[in-house]
Amino acid sequence: MTHLILDIGNTHAKAAVVVDGTVVTQSVADSADQLSLMALCATRGVDSAIASVVGRQPDFEALLPTDVYAHFHQLSHSSRLPVTLDYDTPETLGMDRVAAVVGARQMAPDGALLVVDAGSCITIDLLDENDHYRGGAILPGIHMRLNALHNYTAALPLVTLTPDERQGLVDTPTTGRSTRESIVAGVCSSCLFEIQGFINHHQQSHPSLKLFLTGGDADFFANRLFFPKFATQNLLTIGLDKILEINT
Repeated sequence: MTHLILDIGNTHAKAAVVVDGTVVTQSVADSADQLSLMALCATRGVDSAIASVVGRQPDFEALLPTDVYAHFHQLSHSSRLPVTLDYDTPETLGMDRVAAVVGARQMAPDGALLVVDAGSCITIDLLDENDHYRGGAILPGIHMRLNALHNYTAALPLVTLTPDERQGLVDTPTTGRSTRESIVAGVCSSCLFEIQGFINHHQQSHPSLKLFLTGGDADFFANRLFFPKFATQNLLTIGLDKILEINT
């Protein structure tokens, strides 16, 4: 089967084509309208599609071929899932978090999983040994924190990480010796310490805990966290593909 996987986030819209569980092509645009979904479906022979929507709701009926839209599923808390939601307000839950956890489970069939999605926000979600989604935490992401320091103070500059800093190829300081270094030290170190703290906390209850990292800043954390981890940008895609399989 050939599936179209759509991830409509706060910043970008992503499309992936998955054939029998293997990702064969991916594209990124500023919005779903720019993904050329009609052509992509025709070229790749797409049978069905699924979308996770966090940002603006697209008109998928207009964007997808009629035959694909007939087999289209939009992820929600009412979707059939391979995990059990143990969450007080499932109707408010960002289902992209659940899809990432489902993706992690496809890669690690046993044990408790902690999934860190490092994007505009950092989400940290727990799936226990019995496939119960236990919820998690939502933190401001690196770039949100950098923007906040500039926007909510009179004198602090807007700092952006260099590509090497963002990919974890160079060290970031824990003690800054300039204003820029101090901001980078505060923001980057606080994110790392917070995530490491969550790992340490959950490991006490789940000694065999496995850590998965995804999102735009996954490489930054993968090269700095002191814990065995799996880093992949396809985690959400893998999870959505599995959920589509269950819901078609």
